[in-house]
Amino acid sequence: MTRQPSPKTGSVRTRVTIDGTPDYPAVLDPANRWNGFVSPFFTLDTVRELAAETLDVATKYGYDCADTIHVIDGGTGSDGAPRAVVLHIRWMYLEDEGPAQVTSIINPREEDGLYGIGGWEWTWSISTWDCACSSWYYHETDPCPNCGGERPAEYELAA
Repeated sequence: MTRQPSPKTGSVRTRVTIDGTPDYPAVLDPANRWNGFVSPFFTLDTVRELAAETLDVATKYGYDCADTIHVIDGGTGSDGAPRAVVLHIRWMYLEDEGPAQVTSIINPREEDGLYGIGGWEWTWSISTWDCACSSWYYHETDPCPNCGGERPAEYELAA
């Protein structure tokens, strides 16, 4: 099946990446593009993975060239659901603009609780997979339209 968008939002479940690896399960509207790049939304668990990756990159290459994502947990709400605050910090602008201006709180979308990370700002692209028949497809395409081969099982789609 290829890109079966949600009738309400035009969104598809897929995987996204910046520069190939790693890639993350995401939900996005393929038509919502910034300079050709997509604007994905993630579950809180995926945001945690992304946060760990951004901290690794900042530690390895320096905070002056890397944004970081942070998940701050706050127990559970009255409904028993986990509470968390997600922050996006743009370290390279800290000295000129100050902490309040370089930090964004990322609220989950009301309709599905997903978090938009890096949309209209980071160079996210839809991940692809290579079929045994030498064709490649966007990640949400399954099976291969050319030969019927299946997308590798280890690549789950976003919930």
